[in-house]
Amino acid sequence: MIGILIITHETMGAAYTQLAQHFFPHLQSDHIRILNVENTDDHHNIITRAQNMLPELNRGHGVLILTDIFGATPCNAAMKMIVPQQSAMISGLNAPMLIRAINDSSRESDLDAFVARVKQSGIDGIMAFCE
Repeated sequence: MIGILIITHETMGAAYTQLAQHFFPHLQSDHIRILNVENTDDHHNIITRAQNMLPELNRGHGVLILTDIFGATPCNAAMKMIVPQQSAMISGLNAPMLIRAINDSSRESDLDAFVARVKQSGIDGIMAFCE
């Protein structure tokens, strides 16, 4: 099982958790953690809190870190935690990406393949409709 760490601004992580529970009412969230980043949080403190979560999430197959905005504080902190074959990160978290990650995380053991599928789900979930 691949662990999932969601690092987002303020309460966005909690909102994504509620969304996941809507789709998966019997969700076992022992492999998912949320780190909400407040605007007053110290960057070093964010990294320390996240690093403390990684060992409890990694059950031998790695951890996928999902962040909301590339280049923002949650993303910058997450980038410092990427360790090949142990952790990976995707920024630009959206609902289709989250649903895929949660739905597939318990069945997947290849972190790189998992990251590619989750990322593609996020991309495929973006649609544009014009006149």
